[in-house]
Amino acid sequence: MFAWASLDFANSGYTTVVLTTIFNVYFVTVIAGDVTEATFLWTFTLSISYVFIMIISPLIGSYVDAQAAHRKILFLATICCSISTIILGFCGVDDMKLAIFFLVLSNCSYAIHQNTTASLLSKIADMSSLGKISGYGWAWGFVGGILSLVLSLWWLGQSFSVLPASLSEGVDQGIMGALTLTGFLFLLIGCFSLYSLRNITIFPTNLDWKNSWSNHFFNISRLTSERDILTLYFCIFLYHCGIAAVITVASIYASKVMGFTIKEIVGLVLIVNISACIGSFLFGRLQDKVGHKSSLMGIVFFWIIAILFLFFSNKALMFYISANLIGLGLGAAQSAGRASIAYLAPKRQQAEYFGVWGFFVNASSVVGPLSYGVLTLIFLDNHKLAALGLIPFFILSLILLNRVRFVKLR
Repeated sequence: MFAWASLDFANSGYTTVVLTTIFNVYFVTVIAGDVTEATFLWTFTLSISYVFIMIISPLIGSYVDAQAAHRKILFLATICCSISTIILGFCGVDDMKLAIFFLVLSNCSYAIHQNTTASLLSKIADMSSLGKISGYGWAWGFVGGILSLVLSLWWLGQSFSVLPASLSEGVDQGIMGALTLTGFLFLLIGCFSLYSLRNITIFPTNLDWKNSWSNHFFNISRLTSERDILTLYFCIFLYHCGIAAVITVASIYASKVMGFTIKEIVGLVLIVNISACIGSFLFGRLQDKVGHKSSLMGIVFFWIIAILFLFFSNKALMFYISANLIGLGLGAAQSAGRASIAYLAPKRQQAEYFGVWGFFVNASSVVGPLSYGVLTLIFLDNHKLAALGLIPFFILSLILLNRVRFVKLR
């Protein structure tokens, strides 16, 4: 179990350092030159990567099951994401195309790693403890994200100069060191985890993986017979739209509405990660006791309360409380969604079904932030009203979730 959870530990640093806290700011302010279109270029690049992920996730998931290639795909994803992350640290002002290419490659590799890791959950946990084990994995993953961020901030604060003058031109050695540490930690822990999982026996399904798209999205009889898991996919898509929007614009919200400085925003990210760690750990155990449907409904209700609390937060203390609530909800929602899919999906085709899960989760990463952007235009850049406008995503998710019957396909 620890080896599997360490896969979450390995990949979490990438999202924390590259997508959320450090490299995103560096990309906008330095690589893109802080021009008016810089933020759009960052979000557009991520959107391209999410579209690629949506296309390849079902295909790779089906291939993994058909060939029992879990460890092989995880190893390739680990190598691609960690090396791409390190290369991103060497990108400077004149390396826009290089940065875009390796950002897309690293994000796609991360997503495939996340999907395939999720598909192993049912291999190391029985049906009665999926929530608990998934929660342990996410909690340990958030610890990995915190460690990567702390190491990166430590490096940035030291002003190290490790490259010779002939190689350091155009390279920010602070960013280089931070992303090298993040990539190396992913590589080291990821390979250690895979080595420790070498004795897990997985049998190939030998099913046709090349037609996974038509099998899942255009097979009417399959869509009818698997109505519950399909409805759950859309439920997860909807609440993830709200979550993705909140996480993507959290730094902007803190800056524009609360007037937070960069240091305060970094502290906020650390607090949210700690809360998310606690949330995934506690809610995972609760999920096994009260059931997948009840726990998911409780988590979605919790998110509605957290956003309402955010709307009424006018002082720093209230905002920090809101951030902690969001952190708790973040960890709980991610852990619970993974465990629920593992419960409903056929045990021999977990990677295939988690590939489809990856399609919906990454679709939400496009739709959610874009919806928030549209809401800021409608409400004339009023971020409080825009945040409130995300609640319908969660309400629709609750309506769909009420229709899901947690009857196993196996």
